[in-house]
Amino acid sequence: MRKRIIALLTDFGVEEHYNGVMKGVILKINSEASIIDLVGSARSFSVKDAAFQLWASYKYFPEETIFLIVVDPGVGTRRQPVAVKTKNYFFIGPDNGVLYPAVSEDGIKKVVKITSEKIILKNRNGTFDGRDVFAPAAAYLSLKKPIEGLGEHTCLTEKYEFAEPEIKGNIINATVLHVDKFGDVVLNIRKEHLRGIKKFSIEGKTFEIKQTFSECDGLCMVYGSSSFYELALNQGNAAEMLGLKTGDMIEIEVM
Repeated sequence: MRKRIIALLTDFGVEEHYNGVMKGVILKINSEASIIDLVGSARSFSVKDAAFQLWASYKYFPEETIFLIVVDPGVGTRRQPVAVKTKNYFFIGPDNGVLYPAVSEDGIKKVVKITSEKIILKNRNGTFDGRDVFAPAAAYLSLKKPIEGLGEHTCLTEKYEFAEPEIKGNIINATVLHVDKFGDVVLNIRKEHLRGIKKFSIEGKTFEIKQTFSECDGLCMVYGSSSFYELALNQGNAAEMLGLKTGDMIEIEVM
């Protein structure tokens, strides 16, 4: 019988004990659990960045993988702790929008609010639901237990979706979906938005669209692995150069 993998995505970082403690909780419940670090140092508090990284990653994992997401600036508030069963996977995390792009794309089958006293750790203090709620729920599912045992049926309330670019003539107002550690700026621009386009302009300066990062001579745009175009600076930081962060908008003239 194939094991259910647990893929962990958090903003806790490797300098703190939080990721390790969550793994300890899982292994205490299921000593044979298979845990993978998808992202251990996501941008602090950035639900949008984490949502993008989860969406860009989940489909490459084996079916029935359990994605455990803890980017949770609302921990301790009334936001729901949820488990979601989709067509091919399971997702566990806060109902703050971080799960929505991935689960909606794969097809939501069931959503459960994690309320079972048999699952939640007895020492829950409201500041570390990754340890007290989400980790034990993931361990429970890794034992191939039914999702209904985690709590009560609910619906997702926070539905973050990637915005469409605003296009007027040859002007595209694009939104930054993600900035990676290299400073590459992922925009909400897909192939169909730039068919036949070879060059673009930002603030009056003209740049080129390239096939690979190594072809870039200064700033360029590359069609990235996530199926969105990215602004990139070969061995440099495009985000710093342009002063951009996730959620910002940028005006691009295409030619």
